[in-house]
Amino acid sequence: MKWFLGALILIEIAMGRAATATIPAATAFIDDASLRFLPPDTRSVAVIDVAALRNSPLMQDVFNRKDLLPAHWAVIMASTGFDPQRDLEKITVAKIGTGDSLAIVRARFDKFKVEQYLKDHVRSEVEVYLGQTLYREGESAYVLFDNTALGGQARAVKKAIDQMQLPGSQPLHSDLIAAIQTIEAGNQVWAVGDLSVNDLSNVGVRGPAPALEMLKSLRNGTYQMRVDSGIHARGVGNFADAESAKNVSDLARGAIAIAKSQVAKSQPELLHALDGIEVTNSRATLTVRVEESGDLLKKLKDLKTTIERNFR
Repeated sequence: MKWFLGALILIEIAMGRAATATIPAATAFIDDASLRFLPPDTRSVAVIDVAALRNSPLMQDVFNRKDLLPAHWAVIMASTGFDPQRDLEKITVAKIGTGDSLAIVRARFDKFKVEQYLKDHVRSEVEVYLGQTLYREGESAYVLFDNTALGGQARAVKKAIDQMQLPGSQPLHSDLIAAIQTIEAGNQVWAVGDLSVNDLSNVGVRGPAPALEMLKSLRNGTYQMRVDSGIHARGVGNFADAESAKNVSDLARGAIAIAKSQVAKSQPELLHALDGIEVTNSRATLTVRVEESGDLLKKLKDLKTTIERNFR
């Protein structure tokens, strides 16, 4: 679905770059415009506040570089006037029911122009559901509202349309609400809810078979990341038992220790970056904290560029 490509690009960029500072004590929340689409059987939620990321010093160069967008986006922007680096506001991704995914994208766009582009350039079937026009591509579907777009499995999109028809939003599951309340305000990227090794694979997390086997006991967790001039991130995973949490924690700390020994002399910047990663465990809970300065990130970026240039 080309409409969501810009959103996915910024998700990838945002998850790979982040920030640090004092985090306020207030907690995060799901905005009402997105909440009205989430049914009670929502199992997990991830939020990327793109507008807030756009204002952070560390991300300024990302949002100003048009070369980060695929070449075909020039045609999309010319046809619709929609620029994902300028017009995206917030992305909410939810896992619903048995595992269907729903993306709620809030952005500034001309609905008429976008719909015209879809009709002219995108091969998709059109279905009308409860008065809304769904664009279908196999099992996937998306629908446009004023400044909001939904996408995902057709079942999830239809369930979101059902939800918005209700006079009042039904409450999300109490465990999910409790998890959201652990996320501190000011984090531009955060996620809470049920997790599995399949979910990690779906977002590109790969690893050796023994590590993935250990992660099969992962039940739920939270992730929060703040971006300004450096990195401050924290992930908490709750496992089925204390032994599983300890095994994964030991494996992670061992990997970090080996990496440190290998780069201690040759790549001091990378060593400092590894020093900013802390892995701890307590009972069935594993916690990973990451704190990196913007200056260090820039050095690592320059080092990566140099390595790539030497191996071309």
